[in-house]
Amino acid sequence: MDRVREIENEAYMLEGKPTDLEERKPVDYFDLAAGTSTGGLIALMLFRLEMKCSDVITQYDTLAKMVFSPMLGTIKLSELGGLGKFIGDIWLTVKVLTGHSQYSHRPLERAIDAVVGAFPLDDDDRAKKGDAVLVKRSQGQMFMCATLADKGESILLRNYDPPFPALPVSTGGRDLDVNTITIKEAARATSAAPTYLKQATIQGLNFWDGGLLNNNPIVQLWDSRDDLVPRDAQLPRIKCIVSLGTSHKEYNKQTRVGSGIQRFLNTITKTVAFVTNTEAKHRDFDRNIRQYNRRRPAKEIFYFRFNASTGNEDIDLGDYQKIPKLIEYTNEYLRMAEVDKRIDECAALLASTNQ
Repeated sequence: MDRVREIENEAYMLEGKPTDLEERKPVDYFDLAAGTSTGGLIALMLFRLEMKCSDVITQYDTLAKMVFSPMLGTIKLSELGGLGKFIGDIWLTVKVLTGHSQYSHRPLERAIDAVVGAFPLDDDDRAKKGDAVLVKRSQGQMFMCATLADKGESILLRNYDPPFPALPVSTGGRDLDVNTITIKEAARATSAAPTYLKQATIQGLNFWDGGLLNNNPIVQLWDSRDDLVPRDAQLPRIKCIVSLGTSHKEYNKQTRVGSGIQRFLNTITKTVAFVTNTEAKHRDFDRNIRQYNRRRPAKEIFYFRFNASTGNEDIDLGDYQKIPKLIEYTNEYLRMAEVDKRIDECAALLASTNQ
């Protein structure tokens, strides 16, 4: 968004207009957003609460520390340095092996209350905080992906009423009253990654996070584009789609398959990695958009995907202490000439659509 501001101000200067140094908000440039787990929480903050990127980064950093700090009773093990991490890793493993979630969901609920209380959209948000309903008339439309645990069905938790509601098809899911789901319930549902956080229960239905089916929700986003217009309106003209990843590990061709139990474990690990592979969804969608553009050259859709590589390093989603390392990987990625060029192209397009 900083690049968008730079391009807009350059145009203002050429036109003899005063520049605007105010930080740009994604909600002013995008009509619809979607996310799963971390992405779902970020979509919530950027579009349901209409926050600035800088505020979201600060709040997510605080949230991650609150949620993913291993606790032994009342002791926060992360505060004990290297020894604390060693004990914490053992303790988390024991919890998983005994059928418990690694982390409590209560810090997440407290963090959501804090964020909504600090950045309320209106007086109702300010008073109810995380207990305010997710559905609310606002400038930004967004949804978070979750999975109906007992049915294996994707559920989209929206902050808006779609003109043609895509109702759940499974028994029980059809009875879900989406208009009464709270911000806190939706945040819990999209974040309830198995073994990490306890499954969320909403109106008697159990939810896991959306990563099991939609770790990259780009297809769900594309399929929801008709939500942007009323029933009797023409289909919307989509000009730009931006997809942001949370980093990815490079495929290692040298990994040995092994034999016996090692072969079995490697197969399980690779299978899970394929199921949650966000880059595979990106490649499929990129191919489909290219084909779409060939058939409709007058209505070209510009698709951008940005996702930093962590090389051969596998970073656990609950290891918030690796955030500085992720920032390092991201900055290295952003310095790449091809990536910088794509960012310029994307920013110029966004700046032109907002004029």
